[in-house]
Amino acid sequence: MGKLASRRGLLVLALVVLSAIVLAACGGSDSDSSSSSSSESTGSSESTGSSTVSEEGAESGGSTLVPEPPTEPPTEIPIKEALPEKPQHKNVIWLACGLPACQGYLSAGYKNSAAALGWGFEQINYDTLKAAEGVQQALNKNPDYIFITGIPPAAFESQAKEAIKKGIPIFSGFDTTPPEPEKNGIYTQYANYPGYEVATQLGAWVINDSEGKGKAAMVQIGEYPILTKQTEEAEKLFGKECPECSIETIDVTVEDVGEGKVPAKIVAFLQSHPETEYVWFTFGDLATGVYPALQAAGLEVKLIGAQANKVINTELSKGNYAAWNTQAQEMAGWLAMDSAARISEELPLEPYEETGNLPTWVIDSPEVADELLEFPEGEWPGPEGFQEQFEELWQVK
Repeated sequence: MGKLASRRGLLVLALVVLSAIVLAACGGSDSDSSSSSSSESTGSSESTGSSTVSEEGAESGGSTLVPEPPTEPPTEIPIKEALPEKPQHKNVIWLACGLPACQGYLSAGYKNSAAALGWGFEQINYDTLKAAEGVQQALNKNPDYIFITGIPPAAFESQAKEAIKKGIPIFSGFDTTPPEPEKNGIYTQYANYPGYEVATQLGAWVINDSEGKGKAAMVQIGEYPILTKQTEEAEKLFGKECPECSIETIDVTVEDVGEGKVPAKIVAFLQSHPETEYVWFTFGDLATGVYPALQAAGLEVKLIGAQANKVINTELSKGNYAAWNTQAQEMAGWLAMDSAARISEELPLEPYEETGNLPTWVIDSPEVADELLEFPEGEWPGPEGFQEQFEELWQVK
């Protein structure tokens, strides 16, 4: 990451001027079917968190119509308050879904953070569409805490009630459900909505890259609210800041991903929608096999998306993909474990944990992708040295 560090100083002033990008407020059209963004601009600027998308930028007449998204990683974790002492021992269970995104750095984050705390740890792999069974299996073991991602508590409602009754907190991520411990058993929610920055960052990238005329198709799985919300937020951003931009959706299923049917669906869509310039994947696993399928079909579009992984970074390195959002995948587990550690000591959550955010930025050059491929999992785990930073906060280092 030496090159990243050397360029970081040059971008600090620009990032300050551009301010911070945080995810936009709720809204957007129905994402269950193909739709276009609103053609009416509000004529006002909107703060979206770690950056502000403003009309002033759109009037500049250049290729940068809105503030550029961050293209360098943060250097520090956003958690600052140390625990008064090392937390007492707990036994925790991490429920890992069957998708590849759940099995790599994401799982490593939970396992390694629990080990740093000296807590007992067990990972249960479950069928993505049978989350209730996975949660029930965890409850039967009577752990102190349960961790899960991407699944709304409505999918395991009876188990959530049992968790509340047993006093077993559930810590979640990548879901849109607000934490309501006494109602849904969820104590924290990271990378949630409205704390989800991906749509704003990639949307700004498309607006600038297309000079305000981008035609995009979003690939999503309807069973995951966090993915459909990404689409809705992109629609809202385009409607407000890019009236000549548009978005349609390509809906696929978990079975399509597992059976390798996604590339064919995208090819079919593009053949019937030749005006499409960008295919936007709401998470990395959806892009598997798409690039060679497009080449075979003689189709040329720019491939962008969220949640970069080793495969994505390899394609970025080759120049086959245009831009990809990367999130602190391993740090996500440490962030959730930090929340559990604070609750175990009856301490309030850190302000950042209350926001539901997760550090994120955009990769849009082969050189940066090359550097990320040097990590063991071939993707960005989080700010450099984040593990040691957490260990110091937990009084275990």
